Amino acid sequence: MTRRPLLLALVVLAGCEVPLDPIEASDRVFSLSGYLDTSADTQWVRVEPLARTAGGDPAPIDAVVTLTDLGGGAEVVLEQRVRSFPSGPAHLFWTTADVAPGRTYRLDARRPDGAETTTEVELPAAGTFSVSLVTGPRVCPTVVEVSGAERVVDVQSRYVVLEEGVPVEYRFSHADTFRRQADGSIAASVYYADDARVMGLDPLLDPAFAGVLSSDVVAAVATEDWPDPTGLSLEAVLQIEGFGVEGGVGFVGGAVTERRPFTPGVLESGFGNLLPCTTTP
Repeated sequence: MTRRPLLLALVVLAGCEVPLDPIEASDRVFSLSGYLDTSADTQWVRVEPLARTAGGDPAPIDAVVTLTDLGGGAEVVLEQRVRSFPSGPAHLFWTTADVAPGRTYRLDARRPDGAETTTEVELPAAGTFSVSLVTGPRVCPTVVEVSGAERVVDVQSRYVVLEEGVPVEYRFSHADTFRRQADGSIAASVYYADDARVMGLDPLLDPAFAGVLSSDVVAAVATEDWPDPTGLSLEAVLQIEGFGVEGGVGFVGGAVTERRPFTPGVLESGFGNLLPCTTTP
């Protein structure tokens, strides 16, 4: 489980460091990391130059990043934004252009001298999977079941918590609880107390009094070309090298996400006592 307070869903891209030997010659140009999400209104990818010097540059990089629908759609130029994270500056490229289920897109990052890094991203078809929950105030854990998906890449619990009068979003990956069931579906478990303690909340209090404004489960599915992430968070999968990137390193996947509201639960003992809903015995 990973603590992730997020703004604009960028932290998923922020920790992707690419190892590079500063002495070995290479024709690799950029590292690419991120994913396209048909359910999102804005697409984000991280593009970093594979420079010979260590450390990140807080200035914008000299690159043109484009996204092209290989089914005949137009080429879209992505805008650049530099964000600062504890690991250093991140060069993020974004667009509000729609990406459609079942389509394949090409992502290109080009330097002024023409050198480029490119990859193709296949998006899952619509209506091919379903997400169901077993949830409630006395249900521990909340069980998330995804059926009909080629690959489940992450299941996250997401909370909006009021901190000093300001809503703050937290995200926790539960990929380490994935289990494949006899019918082929993937199930994951959400133990609210594990999440609540990281957020500094009392897991036995009603969420309305503990400062939780909303709680949702988000399941992300992808096609089979996505690396099998069993036991890994989506953030960890994005750091795997060598998956279809030409002229560079990294991985960009295609995902469809579905969101379901859930009720954080507690564990009720046989004597009517409430216990924290946790993986710890």
